[in-house]
Amino acid sequence: MRENSLEQILGRLLQVLSAKNESELARRLGTSSSNVSTWRKRGSVPLAICEQVARERGLSLDWLLYGEGAMHRGEAGQAAPIAAETPREQALLALWRELDEDAQREIQRAAEEKKRLNTLEQRVSELEAVVAAGKRLA
Repeated sequence: MRENSLEQILGRLLQVLSAKNESELARRLGTSSSNVSTWRKRGSVPLAICEQVARERGLSLDWLLYGEGAMHRGEAGQAAPIAAETPREQALLALWRELDEDAQREIQRAAEEKKRLNTLEQRVSELEAVVAAGKRLA
């Protein structure tokens, strides 16, 4: 792994593991914060860790290590492209195809982040309902 990509790899690991900081990342990886500090000093994340996360999460190792290609395995190189069903989808697909790869990646990351936030909002709503039900019983 290239030294200049360490921050990017750590950023992608934080993203996929929904960790807020490196201490939480270490916990989710089952390692210590001092190990993460050692990775920083060395300028690389152990390949075995990256391979494990990619395998467990269905991620593309190219995406995790280099930010290239689709985030998840199987998204790129599908046998047939997914057909846009609505005029809005067709318009978005046409615009997407006109963008360069960097712009497409940026939009993909934003969409993935939006999806992650929507999931978190749904979980918070569910927890609020559980708490409210618990208060009614008390």
